[in-house]
Amino acid sequence: MNKEIHIAETEWKVMEILWAKPMLTIGEIKEALSDSDWSDSTIKTLVRRLCKKGALGIDDSKGQFLYYPLVNENECKLKETKNLINRIYNGSVKMLMANLASESKLTDEETKKLMDIIDKMEGGGDK
Repeated sequence: MNKEIHIAETEWKVMEILWAKPMLTIGEIKEALSDSDWSDSTIKTLVRRLCKKGALGIDDSKGQFLYYPLVNENECKLKETKNLINRIYNGSVKMLMANLASESKLTDEETKKLMDIIDKMEGGGDK
């Protein structure tokens, strides 16, 4: 992503809809979010906010406003993942994976293989 765009948790729902199917009207976005219990004004506010941030674009060439993502889904997910790891685990993928592995049903061998991969990723080896 060219610029730093922070997408709030509620805004992710709008982005996911438009990543899956770009070029939707506000009505179609509202319909896709019908199970959210959000008011029409809340959805309009989220869309407006995402446009202002530069995450969404508007095409009005066909006489109606069609919204589409300006940011790549995978890049946004990667950025948010890195932010989470930095904020919660002080930038350590190893700490994150160790925490997840301790709560999973991995065998001891699978856990060791996973930790070996992470050590290599982090340039470690401090086993």
